[in-house]
Amino acid sequence: MSGRLNFERTPGNPPELPELDLESLAKLYARVFAGEPWNEFVVCPTNGTFFGTDTKPDVVCPEADCGAILQPVYPLEETKGYIAGELARPDATLLLLRDAERDGEIVGFSWGFSYDGPGALADAKYKTSAMQIAISGLLREFDLGANGLWYLSESGIENDPRYRGKGISREFHTRRLETARTLGLDAIQRTSAYGNMYRTSKRTMTQIMGVETAPDTVSGELRPTGVIVNRLEDSEIEGRVLFAKSLPANDAAAWS
Repeated sequence: MSGRLNFERTPGNPPELPELDLESLAKLYARVFAGEPWNEFVVCPTNGTFFGTDTKPDVVCPEADCGAILQPVYPLEETKGYIAGELARPDATLLLLRDAERDGEIVGFSWGFSYDGPGALADAKYKTSAMQIAISGLLREFDLGANGLWYLSESGIENDPRYRGKGISREFHTRRLETARTLGLDAIQRTSAYGNMYRTSKRTMTQIMGVETAPDTVSGELRPTGVIVNRLEDSEIEGRVLFAKSLPANDAAAWS
């Protein structure tokens, strides 16, 4: 990157993030996931439906006959607690992107951590027993996670043309895969089939479940191809998919 934009790996095991940085990261996290393709700005407390930034907090849910008052998805203190919990997990690694021209403000983030194996990941990341059984079975079918799994958890970049489209997402992704390789663990990425992380993951990993998408030849937007990879689709969140990268036994070049 240029001298203006600097990647850093937060020191410590677990990573030690100062309170001011934790607050800045939590605010950035909320801004990132309020936008497309997630649209997680406000949520209905009754039915759990997310709405984007065109809907405001403290108004009545627009869904028919609901009547509940919409709430922010990522309140500051709760989000700080969530991030701190993520960074306390085994083998946690936090990567940050700072802008030197904005006094070192955090403008990008990416982190990951490990699970003991397929069952632990499936139980933690999926709510229903049907999906937990399906995902743990799928991972074992592909011989993933015998020694543990390194989960590429959250990644985001400020929605600003100074940072988007600069290869930052790919750099975060490469660095996280290198962490998994260093730890000797298979890597797992869960993302949306309609977001930029899908494009990034497809370059270096193998999709193992969910709807397959490809760029539209005119608009460039990701559109379904009609293929459901391994005939397994996420029944909890539409369009959510899994990518994997297995650790080669004796071939480090396979990670390049």
